[in-house]
Amino acid sequence: MKAEIRRQAMKFFSRNGFEGASLAQIAEEVGIKKQSIYSHYKGKDDLFLKVLDEALEEEYRFSKQWLQKRNVPVKDLLSQFLHIYMERFDLEEGFRFGLRMSFFPPEHLHEVIMKKIYELQDQMEPLVLSIFQRALEERVVHAVDARTGALAYLAVLDAVCVELVYSGKERAKSKADAAWEIFWRGLTSR
Repeated sequence: MKAEIRRQAMKFFSRNGFEGASLAQIAEEVGIKKQSIYSHYKGKDDLFLKVLDEALEEEYRFSKQWLQKRNVPVKDLLSQFLHIYMERFDLEEGFRFGLRMSFFPPEHLHEVIMKKIYELQDQMEPLVLSIFQRALEERVVHAVDARTGALAYLAVLDAVCVELVYSGKERAKSKADAAWEIFWRGLTSR
């Protein structure tokens, strides 16, 4: 029951935001009375934060699994990860929810949510850093140290996220392609 409540809550929070989602709607979709939600969650804030935690944990698991592929050339791994982000925005409710909430958190939960977002970002940095360390060892990149390369790549990824949230996949793709080309050329030039 708890899992179904969270699944339906994610759908409503993702599509309607915190303010636009109601516990009554969620309960109706689950097939229970609104009061039954309170036997599992303290209230809307608690449910929202549990759903967000689940989305962010899934994001980390996905990213870790993807970015730790050792059998994929560095250039392909990083380029494909940018593009898979764009695909996931259309296909995965949890990814879309987490990304939107990082830009538009409910005001009264802003600090709590941003702490969670920054924790995820802090977890992502070592994953990307290890790729750049590998790239330097394999002499694939030349122009920067591993940490600078990792942070610059994460900045490109952040730009893609901004475009996804504000403009949609088409604009995100055209900007990602342009940024990637210049970014990679800069890393590999001597």
